[in-house]
Amino acid sequence: MNMLIDGLILALLAGTLAYAWLVDRRVRVLMQTLRDLQPMVGEFSAAVDKSESSVDHLRSVAREMAERQARAGAAPASPAPAADRAERRIVPPGVTRVNGKADLVRSFFEATRGGQT
Repeated sequence: MNMLIDGLILALLAGTLAYAWLVDRRVRVLMQTLRDLQPMVGEFSAAVDKSESSVDHLRSVAREMAERQARAGAAPASPAPAADRAERRIVPPGVTRVNGKADLVRSFFEATRGGQT
């Protein structure tokens, strides 16, 4: 009876070790993939930042144009620009606005490196 229990324990231990090896291999592949994607994610983050600055610039130009039209006595083309309506939207609970995407991406990769050591 003792041999049967010992054999069962050894079989379960061998199964656990095999599964741990499989998980370790998958995590290593995932970490390597993340390292390979890091430059691409950085470039994407820079492109997003550039597009955000372009949108901000377009907003400021649109506001200046609206102010010039108002000073000239002409009515603005639309009652409320879409940018102003978007700013007035109520943010649902649990939703967080993300600022500084480059820092967010950088902290993600630092966190994954920290878990590796």
